[in-house]
Amino acid sequence: MAYLALYRKWRPRTFTEVVGQKHISIPLQRAIEQDRLAHAYLFSGPRGTGKTSMAKILAKAVNCLHPNGVNPCNECQSCREINAGSSLDVYEIDAASNRGIEEIRALRESVRTLPAVSRKKVYIIDEVHMLTKEAFNALLKTLEEPPSHVLFILATTEPEKIPLTILSRCQRYEFHRISVEDIKNHLLYIAKESHLPLTEEAADLIAVRADGGLRDALSLLDQCSSASESKVLDAPAVYDLLGLTGKDMILDLSHHIFNGDSSSALSLFYRILQGGKEPASILRDLLEHFRNLMICKVNPKAPEFSQYGSQVETLRSDASRLPAPYLDSLFDYLHEALHETKRSSSPRLSAEMGLLHLCRMKGSKSLDSLAQRVAQLEEEVSRLKRGALSIPQSPSPAPVPAPAPSYPAAPSSPAPVPASPIPAGSAAFSAPEPPAPSDMPPRPAVQRKDRPPVRETPRAPAPMPAAGPAENMPGQPAAAPSSQPDASLIDPKTYPAIWQKVLSYFMSIRRIDVFTCLRKSTLIYCTHTRAIVSAPQQFLVAAGNNKSYQKVAAEAFAKVTGSPIQMHTVLKGGEEEAAAFTLLQSAPKAAPSSPSTEMAEKPMQDYRPVSRDRIPEKDLRDPSLNEALKIMADCDIYEKTES
Repeated sequence: MAYLALYRKWRPRTFTEVVGQKHISIPLQRAIEQDRLAHAYLFSGPRGTGKTSMAKILAKAVNCLHPNGVNPCNECQSCREINAGSSLDVYEIDAASNRGIEEIRALRESVRTLPAVSRKKVYIIDEVHMLTKEAFNALLKTLEEPPSHVLFILATTEPEKIPLTILSRCQRYEFHRISVEDIKNHLLYIAKESHLPLTEEAADLIAVRADGGLRDALSLLDQCSSASESKVLDAPAVYDLLGLTGKDMILDLSHHIFNGDSSSALSLFYRILQGGKEPASILRDLLEHFRNLMICKVNPKAPEFSQYGSQVETLRSDASRLPAPYLDSLFDYLHEALHETKRSSSPRLSAEMGLLHLCRMKGSKSLDSLAQRVAQLEEEVSRLKRGALSIPQSPSPAPVPAPAPSYPAAPSSPAPVPASPIPAGSAAFSAPEPPAPSDMPPRPAVQRKDRPPVRETPRAPAPMPAAGPAENMPGQPAAAPSSQPDASLIDPKTYPAIWQKVLSYFMSIRRIDVFTCLRKSTLIYCTHTRAIVSAPQQFLVAAGNNKSYQKVAAEAFAKVTGSPIQMHTVLKGGEEEAAAFTLLQSAPKAAPSSPSTEMAEKPMQDYRPVSRDRIPEKDLRDPSLNEALKIMADCDIYEKTES
């Protein structure tokens, strides 16, 4: 009797013998038990996962004369004929060679006749995606409403090529790749039953090389068992018989690359070549090793690492110490080198140059590139920060009582910054605009009330006066304002006058946006270094604390008081306002500072609000004003009064 290949000899004959596809075999068994079989099934999945075997088992199960529960008995005449491929009622059609419309028309004619001896006619169409468009159209109606005695089983590895009209008429079952562990156990079982001296390490290696296909694994086992001359089929024998490079050599080669040892890497490469391996095969095995290193960084216990045997800990150690960007670059370049080696007229030369480049990549900027170097810098900065935070801070020395500082009196009448003249009756909008040149008339400016203020370069504040003993000097520890009130508090009775002069300054420099934001606010705390302003609404608080607004406010306070005061805006009725009042009450009463005794006039005395319908006709004809009114319909509009 002729020799029968292992994958044919050990083809499963019942549902329970199918390996790794319980998610399909169990539903089919239940459908047979409940007599709820569909008229058409589609089995899809990778090669060698049991699609055709499952189709034959289903065909036997529906026609078996003496079923063993839901499994076919494989002893009756119907089962024997199906196993032998001689059944008159089970048709196995190869769609790759019978893909035309004529073959499908013949199938349609055959469907009409009753089964010869079985209960059902079963049509198993393998590689059904190979049918032509016309053949699918001819099959469509028959597949949708076949006679009750017909069962269609379609099998394919590319279900995406099947028309949706066919897919929607079938119950679809997706076959999965079989796990490495299941393949390994099945190989050991078959080797034991077939008296093959297969070791577990060799079974692991074959299972990984099979890539989820049990038929491929059985073919590899068949090849190794017939070619092996040793009494034991172990991993080294499998490496030699399949033309693979041993893992110990691949690990050594990768270590030479990691260390940048070009001489040792080439010497080992030549030694592997002398063993009969091809250059592309060596690079392919090395590429698979780099892939395993990257997978090991994510999942150190992946099942495919069993092929490394006792050296799996070396793999995990390498994966833990090598940075991911370095492995990514190695993998990318080696993939290109392998592709070039396959196409090159001199594969050995291309492989050698690829290995030399890999050895040089450890110190190259192209590899340690930006990702790895930035990661190292971030780690160093984080370490320095942790070290700085761990240094205990020395307590701030208690302030030494000092005589009250004397500040230079502000000028009796601060000189306002000249503003561009605004003709009487013209409209002014709450928006900033640089002063117009003296030989050009001013242009109206607009600012949406719901838009953030436009940034502008702040004017230089007045020179900072010499700080008194109570002020914080550079290099000295800053005292917390909440725990120690500022001794240079300005007399609160002067706050309204100071605030009015600050608002007047905003108008004098035509920063109407800052004036509009702060005119409803109140100055509640002020020293010669900082001021706290209370605003009635949260959006005004956010605008007041804008850096651009704070710079303009510091300039205004410097002009009014002669001191560089930094403004901070808080919400009226909030916790910060309450803290400011507490700070104000606990502050020592100081002699009133001498801002100008001549209070500024109301900042808006030269303007009055005007409705849009009262804007003079000549202003409405101004193109810039007309465009502004079109795009900013919710502006505050003022007109200058007659002086």
